[in-house]
Amino acid sequence: MIDIRSKENGDILYSVDSDTLMHADFRSANLRNADLSGLDLRHADFSMAILIGADLSNSQLQFADFSGAKMSDTNLLGADLSRALFSSGRATGAADMSHANLSQSVMLAANLDFVNLQHSNFKDADLSYASFKSADLSSSDFSEADLCEASFNNANLSNCNLSDTDLCGAHFNNADLSNSNLDRAELSGEKTQQPAIFTMAILENSSLVGTNMEGVILKKANLSQTDMRKANLSNAVLNGAFIRNANVEDADFSGVALGTVRMQFSNFSKAKNADIPAHKKANLR
Repeated sequence: MIDIRSKENGDILYSVDSDTLMHADFRSANLRNADLSGLDLRHADFSMAILIGADLSNSQLQFADFSGAKMSDTNLLGADLSRALFSSGRATGAADMSHANLSQSVMLAANLDFVNLQHSNFKDADLSYASFKSADLSSSDFSEADLCEASFNNANLSNCNLSDTDLCGAHFNNADLSNSNLDRAELSGEKTQQPAIFTMAILENSSLVGTNMEGVILKKANLSQTDMRKANLSNAVLNGAFIRNANVEDADFSGVALGTVRMQFSNFSKAKNADIPAHKKANLR
């Protein structure tokens, strides 16, 4: 018998009639403020469980099922969540993980589609190949995280900190990244040979200072009022992108077909290698 106790007062919250917690059944269990730190919980089923305020830090949670779980303020610092499931594939079956601490966690190929992760901490986490389709990640901290080949299609990433992240091969189609910080991020495909894709993404009022965007796909993306100083956009695909009131000082546009870009009121006089067609210059200040 293994007893799960409260991290606050040591009271027994739940008991498992086994000598291991691997494959444990916690479905719909009330584990609010439970101490589950440092445990081997691989393949455990937490679907629909209440894990609000629980401590799962440094636990082994590979292949665990958290679909539909309530996980606001859950501590998952340093946990291994590789291939964990947080969503049944629809909004009604997704976990609620707002304000979760996932810093330094490993979430390789985890499924977080439709999950509520507002105000969460992913600092220095490994999120490569994870899926965040239609997830709400607004106001979260991803600084220094590995997001290589992750999928953020239709996700809300507004007001996020994505500075110094690895976004090689990540997909952000139709995602909202307005007011976000992507300073010094790596988007060019250095690891995977595949650049990030931002087709129809909203990057309005975001910061891309010193960001490596070489070869990145930005078709029909909204880059209005972005700060792209010293960014490397060489050979980026900007067909139909909208650049209005943007700061492009020292940004490198070599190999970019700017004739296909909608530009208004942006000062390209200090940009590098910007070959602007004559008919476009009238719209620039």
